[in-house]
Amino acid sequence: MEALADALGRVERPIPVDPRFAPRDSGVRGGMPRFDRSTFPPARPAATLVAIYPGEGGELTVPLTVRRPDMRMHAGEVSLPGGAVDATDAGPEAAALREANEEVGIPPGAVQLLGQLDEVWIPVSNFEVRPFVGALAERPRLLPQAGEVAAIVELPLRRLLAPDAVTEEEIAIRDWTLQVAVYRYAGQRIWGATARTLAMLATVLREALIVD
Repeated sequence: MEALADALGRVERPIPVDPRFAPRDSGVRGGMPRFDRSTFPPARPAATLVAIYPGEGGELTVPLTVRRPDMRMHAGEVSLPGGAVDATDAGPEAAALREANEEVGIPPGAVQLLGQLDEVWIPVSNFEVRPFVGALAERPRLLPQAGEVAAIVELPLRRLLAPDAVTEEEIAIRDWTLQVAVYRYAGQRIWGATARTLAMLATVLREALIVD
């Protein structure tokens, strides 16, 4: 994973991603963003862990969670393990490791942190999420947290670089219809902050040249 750590350190910032990964209001001329951040209160800090390990056949893989459909926020959506930075956390890195352990059972001591991606703001919940990239020497024993995680999806990293990896879809949220780029895998639709984080990771992977 040395090449990935090096790429995280030298990749252009902000990390370039397809602009379609920012949700747009389908009803607004020119596709202007719906949310004006200047009208929001300060965002709450949060962190996620992009945990990379050799999966089936040794293929580099990252685990995603499918949130339970009865959750108050982001119900049924696909996410990276993560959550709010608590006052008891030493910082965002510690929060990412703690949440990954709580949500999917990844032992913090098994993770080698390689670097971080750019922060992602989630307007609906007003979180500022810092994604951390970590490596594990072997596939962990994944255990979904029953109260929050409905399923775990193990996504091969090569899927992010496939020519047909990204599609554009309309998504109905409350009274809005959003136009947004998504990833599709294992019957799941990956969009929003999770898709944007994975798109940043794809840019870094291309920089590192470690996934064909």
